[in-house]
Amino acid sequence: MVSFGHTAVGVVIGVTAYHYLGQGNLAEGLLITGTVGVVSHYLMDAIPHGHFYLPKNYGIEIVPIIIFDLFLSIAIFLGIIYSKAGLGPIFFYTMFGIGGAQLPDVLEGLIHLKILKNKGLVKLENNLHNGLHWNSRNSEVLLLGSRDIWQLFVILAAIFLISF
Repeated sequence: MVSFGHTAVGVVIGVTAYHYLGQGNLAEGLLITGTVGVVSHYLMDAIPHGHFYLPKNYGIEIVPIIIFDLFLSIAIFLGIIYSKAGLGPIFFYTMFGIGGAQLPDVLEGLIHLKILKNKGLVKLENNLHNGLHWNSRNSEVLLLGSRDIWQLFVILAAIFLISF
């Protein structure tokens, strides 16, 4: 799944969590929201999907992809929320939803860049992440295609949710 899709799922989780948990304890609500975000990542990765790159091009193409796909999507969604609600609770719920939804891929990227060592809890999470991915670690990676239209629907749902 492209990062924009995971970000959109995180937005849906954050906004929804705010509506259901926003009147309670902020710390508990944010912890729940981030946890649901992480679980959503594993669930979304289990659905067949394509990527912007093939594994042989990963090292070359990953930096522009991170800039465009990850940071731009986060900036767009959080920018819209900020413009509507400022730094209120809904902003933080959304940020935690996005953070949780992106965490498994961020950890994998940090391992790839050798910033994190793939051992202990990090290795356990990375094995879980890759094991739950629809194509697992050793099978073919697909480029984006028509089967990925569902990712567009998730993005549109997130835009709809934050537009009001």
